[in-house]
Amino acid sequence: MGSPAASAKPIAARGRPGGRTAFQEEKRRQNRAAILAAAADTFSATPYVYATIDDIIRAAGISRATFYVHFESKLALALAIYDGIAADWQAVFDGLAAASAEGAVGLRTWLAALAALYVDHGYVTSLVAQLETFEPSFRQRLRRDRDELIDRLGAAGVGGFVAAREDGEAAVRQRARAHLLLRRLDQICGDVSRPETLGAAEGEVYAGLAVEELESFLAERA
Repeated sequence: MGSPAASAKPIAARGRPGGRTAFQEEKRRQNRAAILAAAADTFSATPYVYATIDDIIRAAGISRATFYVHFESKLALALAIYDGIAADWQAVFDGLAAASAEGAVGLRTWLAALAALYVDHGYVTSLVAQLETFEPSFRQRLRRDRDELIDRLGAAGVGGFVAAREDGEAAVRQRARAHLLLRRLDQICGDVSRPETLGAAEGEVYAGLAVEELESFLAERA
């Protein structure tokens, strides 16, 4: 057994993480906010693949060392931006069961709310599409997120998502269908959020077809 001096553990600092003062904590918060704001400006003006950390720290008015205190890479920063909208995205899908109970009218309203989310988050919609193209790890992350959403909706008893949680080949096929449906909804909402991609009339046609497919899928039961 060691001596008391050797075995005694240092007393952990109480209060804020790492014993930071209120001033240090506030400065840390301000720096992180500045980085995120600078990233919004940078990624809005420059494609993700061409944007650099130097661009972001210059816009944020911070040092490279300060950047790395908060994010280990450009991808880590982009993931933090994505995580910032994940809760809003999930909240819209949590309303899908109630919307499906109102038929096509309810689903059309629900789809409009989903599309509005893409519009409200502006540059993030484009950023996510670019991440999916250029970052293989992000493609894996999106797939995991969709799997979790499918399981969440299935557990809530939402139509065709229920069968996707079962076992066997039929469930594998149903999960693939659910993934394809979610990808199409993502694509349609992304296009609707960019007026230069779809005109108003064409957007209405796309939305109508999406509602038809969604209504059919949600009418299925395990």
